[in-house]
Amino acid sequence: MRIELYRATELTQNQIAALRTLSQAVYPPESIVNWPGRSIEWAAAEWRIFCWDEQGKALSHVGVFLRQGQINGTPVTIGGVGGILTHPDSRRQGLASKGIHRAIDFFRDGGADFALLVCEPDLVPLYKKLDWQTFSGTLLVLQQGVPCEFTFNLPMTLGVLSQSPHEGIIDLMGPPW
Repeated sequence: MRIELYRATELTQNQIAALRTLSQAVYPPESIVNWPGRSIEWAAAEWRIFCWDEQGKALSHVGVFLRQGQINGTPVTIGGVGGILTHPDSRRQGLASKGIHRAIDFFRDGGADFALLVCEPDLVPLYKKLDWQTFSGTLLVLQQGVPCEFTFNLPMTLGVLSQSPHEGIIDLMGPPW
């Protein structure tokens, strides 16, 4: 198995096709028709981490973001994790965890103060096992260029070069991931 990081704008056609195939396996088209998150403006990943098997099949994916934001009005660099996908036949093997750990290494090299993800409530225990902490403050994002509070999923943080915030106001100064 290989874990590799790519700049999203430099993916090959084969890598794009592998991501599309993985996405459809995780979220078949009929399952997303009524997904409430469809109406949210999401940021496109800047980097992508793939876990590949020996035959070149994408088993897992982590979308990666590095953005300037604010915590309580103070500028910070935030590492973002989103778009986590693991093929149903490859779950419970730690692939997403390995991809997330690779993202944290990338954030450390990129100068991120802390990392942030948003997840469904039933995934909070999984991320807590990976040392992520729930964020009980306010998460601000842009939607169609307008600042608003993000309440769709639960924010979680992880310290990278600084301690992770647990409360206050995080302003992503852009769409969520």
